[in-house]
Amino acid sequence: MSQAGSNAIFDFLQICRHGVKLVLGVIPPTNAQASAGSRLPAIYWRIQAASPPPRRADGSEWTSGMLPIDGQALEPSSPSAGWKNPGVRFAEDIASLGQPRPDTIKLDQWLTVPADPVKRRFTGAPDPLGFLSAPYPQPVLGAGGVTDVQVDYNIATELLPWSTPPEPGSWVAFSFDRFWPPERESVEFIGRVQERCDCDGPTPAGQDQAAQAASGSA
Repeated sequence: MSQAGSNAIFDFLQICRHGVKLVLGVIPPTNAQASAGSRLPAIYWRIQAASPPPRRADGSEWTSGMLPIDGQALEPSSPSAGWKNPGVRFAEDIASLGQPRPDTIKLDQWLTVPADPVKRRFTGAPDPLGFLSAPYPQPVLGAGGVTDVQVDYNIATELLPWSTPPEPGSWVAFSFDRFWPPERESVEFIGRVQERCDCDGPTPAGQDQAAQAASGSA
């Protein structure tokens, strides 16, 4: 499900031990000096990921100030699954995530996001892969709990490999603003590394079954 943050609409499609895939639509800040209809052919957007997520800027755990709506407290080592449905709520005074230690950086890459004006569908349903690190204004939903958001730049990435793979089941914080400054208005996305993924080919047993089916001997 899409999330809004950092002047962007993003949707993480896959977070696994091999890397991450996402769709990113960017809404650049308005430039009063830009001529009407002018648009760069592409913009460059940096994505960083840290695992485990860094502590918050006030020194508290990254889970501080976050509570699944099911009422079960999030724990840094083994968070409750209650955030999946119906989502996460935040304390009013929640601090932003602090800067991660260099040895926890798992991804640091610039994305070339081409000009591609499109409307991105946005819903208010909880994201099955994670949640925002703090409250952030989301698009106003229309009838049926959906709305279309106009973006100027749009990309669906290939698999972005980790520099150091995180463990399956671990949590990763993704930032489009380098986790800086502490008083930033943008927020991060916190996702969990999937235990299983489609990156690997069929298992040997599966390959044998496919071969048998192809030969008609199964």
